[in-house]
Amino acid sequence: MLLKDGYAYTDQGIIYMEPYKYLHNFLEMWYLLIGLLIGVVLVLFGIGKTVWSKDYVSGIWPTGIGTVLTVLCLLLCCAWNHTAYYPSTADLQSSLTLQNSCSSEFTLRTMFYVSLLVPFVLAYIVYAWRAIDKKKLTKEELRNEHAY
Repeated sequence: MLLKDGYAYTDQGIIYMEPYKYLHNFLEMWYLLIGLLIGVVLVLFGIGKTVWSKDYVSGIWPTGIGTVLTVLCLLLCCAWNHTAYYPSTADLQSSLTLQNSCSSEFTLRTMFYVSLLVPFVLAYIVYAWRAIDKKKLTKEELRNEHAY
């Protein structure tokens, strides 16, 4: 992704191809690069510690947090800093950018309410995972013919 040409736009809204656009985005928005690196390290730590330590069963936490952070930074890199996040191959000037796709009050209000739900969804995932992990399975339960 870092070596690909990207779709940039000017202040007047003219969309054009920019070599190494996503690399430039990460270099200009260094905080996204740091977030991406932290996310990748968390994912690798969670996977590595779970695979190599037979007693470690909490790998979902660093891996999950790292996944959310990595994907968030990648998506923000592809939309911020005058980047067309949904390019059109038929007509380059019809590509979607944050500037031309989020201008109506209805769109902004809907995005606001949906984004308010994200922390609740993440909190529910944490709650449900902890509830499932609270009681460990026994060997007798696994021998049951209805065990999944």
